[in-house]
Amino acid sequence: MNLLLLKDLPIHRKIVLLIMLITGAAMVVVTILSLAFQARQMTREMAENLRILAGAVSQLGPIGYEYNKDTAADEILSVLSEDDTIELGLIYDRGGEIFGVYQKRKSKVKPELPLRLEYEGHRFFLSDGFTFNLEVFHPVVRNGKQIGTMYVRANLHKLKTQIYKSLLLLSFSMAIILFVAQFTARRLQRMITAPVYDLANTVRQISELGDYTVRVERKSGDEIGDLIDDFNRMLDAIEIRDSELHQHRHNLELIVEERTEELTRRRDEALKAAQAKTEFLANMSHEIRTPMNGVIGVLSLLKSAPLSDEFRRLLETATRSADSLMFIINDILDFSKIDAGMVEFESIPFDLRELMEETIALFVDAVNSQDIDLMCFVPSDVHCYVNGDPTRLRQILTNLVSNAVKFTRKGEVVVRAEPIEKHKGKQLLRFSVKDSGIGISKDALPQLFDKFTQADGSTTRKYGGTGLGLSVCKQLVELQGGDIGVESRVNEGAEFWFTLPLMQVPASDVSTQFHDLRQKRVLIVDDSATNQMILQHYLQDCLSLPVLASSAEQALACCADAASAGEFFDILLVDHHMPGTDGLQLATEIGQLYGDAAPAIYLLTSGSISPVIAEDLGLSGVIFKPVRRSQLFDVLTQRSPHPAEEIKTSTSDELADQFSGKILLVDDEQINQKVACAILEKFGLNVDLASTGLEAVRMTDKNWYDLILMDIQMPEMSGFDATEVIRKRELKEEREPCVIVAMTANALETTRQHCINVGMNDFISKPIKPEALLKRIRPWITAEKPADQMMVREVSLPAKSGSSWDCTRALAFVGGDQRLLRDMAALFLTRKDLLLQNVHQAVEASDAELLDDAAHALKGAVNHFAADELISLAYQLEVKGKEGNLTGSREIFKRLQYQIECLAEELDLVAQSEELNV
Repeated sequence: MNLLLLKDLPIHRKIVLLIMLITGAAMVVVTILSLAFQARQMTREMAENLRILAGAVSQLGPIGYEYNKDTAADEILSVLSEDDTIELGLIYDRGGEIFGVYQKRKSKVKPELPLRLEYEGHRFFLSDGFTFNLEVFHPVVRNGKQIGTMYVRANLHKLKTQIYKSLLLLSFSMAIILFVAQFTARRLQRMITAPVYDLANTVRQISELGDYTVRVERKSGDEIGDLIDDFNRMLDAIEIRDSELHQHRHNLELIVEERTEELTRRRDEALKAAQAKTEFLANMSHEIRTPMNGVIGVLSLLKSAPLSDEFRRLLETATRSADSLMFIINDILDFSKIDAGMVEFESIPFDLRELMEETIALFVDAVNSQDIDLMCFVPSDVHCYVNGDPTRLRQILTNLVSNAVKFTRKGEVVVRAEPIEKHKGKQLLRFSVKDSGIGISKDALPQLFDKFTQADGSTTRKYGGTGLGLSVCKQLVELQGGDIGVESRVNEGAEFWFTLPLMQVPASDVSTQFHDLRQKRVLIVDDSATNQMILQHYLQDCLSLPVLASSAEQALACCADAASAGEFFDILLVDHHMPGTDGLQLATEIGQLYGDAAPAIYLLTSGSISPVIAEDLGLSGVIFKPVRRSQLFDVLTQRSPHPAEEIKTSTSDELADQFSGKILLVDDEQINQKVACAILEKFGLNVDLASTGLEAVRMTDKNWYDLILMDIQMPEMSGFDATEVIRKRELKEEREPCVIVAMTANALETTRQHCINVGMNDFISKPIKPEALLKRIRPWITAEKPADQMMVREVSLPAKSGSSWDCTRALAFVGGDQRLLRDMAALFLTRKDLLLQNVHQAVEASDAELLDDAAHALKGAVNHFAADELISLAYQLEVKGKEGNLTGSREIFKRLQYQIECLAEELDLVAQSEELNV
């Protein structure tokens, strides 16, 4: 601590203190040594004096005084009184007896006698009164013989007094010396510290003012003077450098000013270019989507027309092609969004197997013109009902399959999904697209996922393409937390793969059990080992007994062996196109060989076949390739692959009787008006038409509409302006706000947000499909049920589209027991108000834990009815409760409440019915 205090003292004090400490220490040492030497010398002299005195006294008496000790001894010892320091004198005879005594008169205390008798010598000792004394023993000698001993004791008062005087003198001298030393030290330290202080003050002035022109004056020729010279030279160098820096800074400011002006100009140009790019994308999207709206809308309307199976397949192909074109348009927009960091992902439940099978179905026509087998395989250990972004997954798969088909002339393209790991309701899946095409060189693999890059320049000339698809796929996969890669060799094909983490939706992933196929012996005849593996896997899931044959010859041999063993095959799955004897020829031979005992033969084909030919050959059915799992089971069990087609009236016709209201359709394109008007009228809605925003404003002033479908880009007045005028008028006149749904081909997120900002309630993107339009208007239009429908005792429900639940799957859950399903429906109707009330209370109270429990209970109640959309909404609320984030829960609850009411109306019919037609 003391060292720290010394460390912080100024230099001049340190110097003075150092000199004072050294001087003081030297004086203390000198004083101690001087006193010690003086005390030693005085004690020696005193001891010698006492010894001489004792000897002299011992010689004073006569020769025979020992014989007369009473009269002469005391007189002899009285001589000792001349010395004030002597306290006691004794004479001992030869026997050690005291012969004579002298005691100082002033002392009234009985003298202390020596403890023992010494015959010669002296010593110092401390008496009982804590005083130092000196005692001397001296022999008394007569005629060469010792006849006794003289003892003298003296105090050291005189010695002590002398030492005190010496100490006082030395202390006084030391004080004078210290004062002189301090005076001298102060004078000396100024010679040292004054230049240092000048140097420090100069440094402080420079640091505060930044003035490098000041200098320190040299006042001595010692090292401090050299330090001052070096410091001044350093200031000279800094002053020169500072001048150069100032000039350089000035030049830089001029350059920065010029560059700033240039950058500002270029920034403005870039902003204008970005704005032009955004406007171009919006206009391009609008211009392309407007005619596509007509194409897709007309195709959607044709679905309700009575068509044969062949024309229906052609219609579906046209619909898929139109959807594929829309995917390409979306790719272009997505590339712009990704490039701007504005891409968004949704999380909704979907069927993974259905999505993959629908995706590859888009390429059926493309592979039919080539010798390519297109296959999709999703093994049973993949949990197919998941939460994720189906649009982005479809987009990635479409790009990869498109490339595989494009670069393959012969062979096969296989799309599959495999589980990597599952943990706590989440599974990591590996998707792959493998082809037997031209392959990719090792050198081209590293840059394959770069923008606008293909394997080589000739690829673009021969196969076409922009090289943009793989880059979009890579970014979409990585943004969803996955990885993407490729494995390939030249002329050996390529395998593109990517991984995605997807949440499982456990309650709704229930596969319909096909008990009719259990223990059925099935012969699979196909020259593709991959297709054999897929069919074998699916049939084994149904506990069938598949046998494989790769040619017609092997199939005939297998049939012969089975016939000889008495174990005929129940079903034959025969590929249409095989080397040598094809599937039709094989079917003919088997029919001729076995006649009525022939097994049921199903043809696997990727093309069309005449019903007349199929009937002539005795085919039990046709399964179109690529084989879809649900289609395979439906055909083999003689179930319709399209349950909705068996209903006499279309989905749209059913929905027409469910709505009542008046709609204002605002669109400047006549095709869009015709398509949207036809869809809305099928929903049972009255439609008024307006071609401009100004016309819409006038019509809303005279009429009340339950909902307005408002286009954005129109002549005279845009949809944005029209909406603002309508909202201001409603506010001014205190009218009830009408529902306005934006309807535009511009699918950018900025447009969506702008629609909400100007006062629109919702947004639908063109081209408009009936399902999408229905989903948008349902929350805003009152649903009504005709009286005659309430009296129906036999109910026909569609499997999916237009219904709140899936009756087929719900029956499968209860093993086809219709009575049990009706009882469950009645029980749900008694409990649904309580379940809904619990969820509503949790949402209103913002109680996350209560919402978790209530939504979970509701989800469990509706799981039995396969109400997928309702399950999804309940699951979303349950997740929000688990995470403690209730943002948006009110909007989800409103949609859930609507779905509950729709489900309740349909289940009410089920509870009252005697038999269900599904």
